[in-house]
Amino acid sequence: MISKMQALQFQQDFLKRGGGGMQLAGLFATLPMVAFFAKDEQSRFVCANARTLEILDLQHEWQMLGKMDRDFYPLEISASYVEEDRRVMRTGRALTRYAQMVPDISGPLCWYVVSKTPLRDTRGHVCGVAVVLYELHEMRGLAQPFQRLEPALRHLHSRFREPVETRQLAALTHLSESQFTRLFRKVLGEPPMRYLIRQRIHAACHDLLATDHTAGAIALDCGFYDQSAFTRAFRTQTGLTPAAYRLRHLGGLMVPDMG
Repeated sequence: MISKMQALQFQQDFLKRGGGGMQLAGLFATLPMVAFFAKDEQSRFVCANARTLEILDLQHEWQMLGKMDRDFYPLEISASYVEEDRRVMRTGRALTRYAQMVPDISGPLCWYVVSKTPLRDTRGHVCGVAVVLYELHEMRGLAQPFQRLEPALRHLHSRFREPVETRQLAALTHLSESQFTRLFRKVLGEPPMRYLIRQRIHAACHDLLATDHTAGAIALDCGFYDQSAFTRAFRTQTGLTPAAYRLRHLGGLMVPDMG
């Protein structure tokens, strides 16, 4: 069990590497509708605001420092969060304004809009990620476009294993296909079918860890036409093949990224 003193020292060591830039985290410290946290290159938490502590049912920030998602969530959920971290750190590009259902430790699944951006040290090297989560029902006017898209988003999250077409999603929102595609891209930063692929990859990550099914069987179950298409999409999203992903998380092996 990490002590309070050890946790705070871990935080200070990271902040020194960043040249004090994370002082901006103070802006998020008490905002009730925004969850903010940052992680180092190993996806260990280095800071978190009050709303994040509420989500994880913690009393003090130091209780979170140095820990990872797997200390709070099941492996299949935490692994998908870590793979997103690695994708941002590997590419150096932010993931902005994508919808995600996140479980509160003491409550139900909630809809959040997530933005994740790389952190850099004083030499310009990526040394972690910063994450902001906005609760949709707290976003007032900004939530309106998401509310318009919510029927389609719920379909994408719950029925992604089935064949899905853009026109089908557009009909759920009572928009034309072109209107729906424009709004979806504007709000979520990517077209609907790319978002669908991401949901299928998240599910495949879960199945690779929670079952002993072959990659081919998982590919078909998650809505891919064949194992080849699945492997290409999986590698694009995670930087790993499905087999390497399974080894990294279940085999106790440090498998290098292949991106």
